[in-house]
Amino acid sequence: MAISLSPLLLLLLLLLLLPSITASPPVPPPEVSPPVPQPEASPPLPPPEASPPMPSPPPREQQQQLNNIIDTLIGTGDFGGWADLLSSVDPSTLPMTATLFIPSDEATAAAAAAATSTLNPMIFPYHIVPQRLAFSDLQRFTTGSRLPTLLPTMSILITNNTPSNFTVDGSSITHPDLYLASDVSVHGVASVLDYSLYGSQASPPPPEVVTEQPTLPPPPPPSVGGVTWGHQKSDAACLGTEFPIVISVVCAVIAFKIHRIL
Repeated sequence: MAISLSPLLLLLLLLLLLPSITASPPVPPPEVSPPVPQPEASPPLPPPEASPPMPSPPPREQQQQLNNIIDTLIGTGDFGGWADLLSSVDPSTLPMTATLFIPSDEATAAAAAAATSTLNPMIFPYHIVPQRLAFSDLQRFTTGSRLPTLLPTMSILITNNTPSNFTVDGSSITHPDLYLASDVSVHGVASVLDYSLYGSQASPPPPEVVTEQPTLPPPPPPSVGGVTWGHQKSDAACLGTEFPIVISVVCAVIAFKIHRIL
């Protein structure tokens, strides 16, 4: 026999089941995990410091020129002390054109003996004129003329311009044109030039016979064979403050060298 449920019976069943359905706990939402902290970005590294450029070696021509001068001084036999001093000089610190007045070893030793301690290293730049002047060029200057030197504000005084007794700062040129090239000339002198006595413009010149000879400007350096000191020409009248820093460094080296020699 088929069993049929009346609508009333169905309604009764629903009423019995409804409390159990509503009493079931709600399903909790899934837990959300906290955000993972991101690692802090490291600061960018500074660019590496550029290493200072290496100093370029002196031009080969300048070094060869200096070597030739040193060889000449040694070969003469009377200027070995200053040859040793020049061997410690960086050729790039010297002017492109130059005239060097080199005292003999005997004169250097006498000056060192008369000094209170060691020979003053400032005499080295005082013996260099930043212009190439052969002996024939020097004779064009009148007595009382001045030649600027690498020692700032100091100049060499021509005290006698007669060919037979040409003197600078009262010292005779005993070896004119000892070394002569297109940009450099070297003259041997009888004594160490004293800038404290002659170097200042205010120093009165000693009594010398003034020859009647017209004042002529120094001629440009002639073209003479040999290795050149450089490719630019320096004006002897423009020294002023051209080499103060370089001369300070050179004098420090020369002072050390003089101390070792003497």
